[in-house]
Amino acid sequence: MHLAGIVGLSWELTRNVFLSLVPFNLLANLALVLHFHQNWTKKFIITCLFVMLAGFGIEVVGVQTQIIFGNYWYETTLGYKIWGVPLLIAVNWLIVIYTSQAVVSLFKISPMLHILLATLLTVGLDVLIEPVAIRFDFWDWAGGIVPLQNYAGWAGTALILHTIFTLSKSFQTNSVAIALYFCEILFFIALQIL
Repeated sequence: MHLAGIVGLSWELTRNVFLSLVPFNLLANLALVLHFHQNWTKKFIITCLFVMLAGFGIEVVGVQTQIIFGNYWYETTLGYKIWGVPLLIAVNWLIVIYTSQAVVSLFKISPMLHILLATLLTVGLDVLIEPVAIRFDFWDWAGGIVPLQNYAGWAGTALILHTIFTLSKSFQTNSVAIALYFCEILFFIALQIL
């Protein structure tokens, strides 16, 4: 899907069709990752729901007040919005947090280091996402410039969500989620180059 997306979004003739498939891609990615999750517990389900609701809620506050991430707004690509935020942002936050957790779970490190490394991976992914998101009308920034405040907001949000995910101890390594994290990195780098 990511390879097809790179080709389809890079080619002007097919760009609009592939932009309309972005919501499907997000949902399909989440379904694939969760299908290969092996430790289904009540705690894990509650943690995932919390990450989705908290991620969505923080975005609503961010869009409405411009305090957390800066002055930005969502465009039309991600679909139906409530309070200015697409519902799919909840899915996106879960994918980003889950896949970052999966990569860090490869290392036997302390919970504190786990949280910090996962947060860095999350913010690093956002650094790659931002130029592509602006180019393809996912969202936009005042003046077309992503402020440093955005990355600080992402770091703070990711730190909270990774702390909750890590302390819930409901996560195990998921090779599909690890592959997805690196597919996303390659996807966003390719779209910046092409």
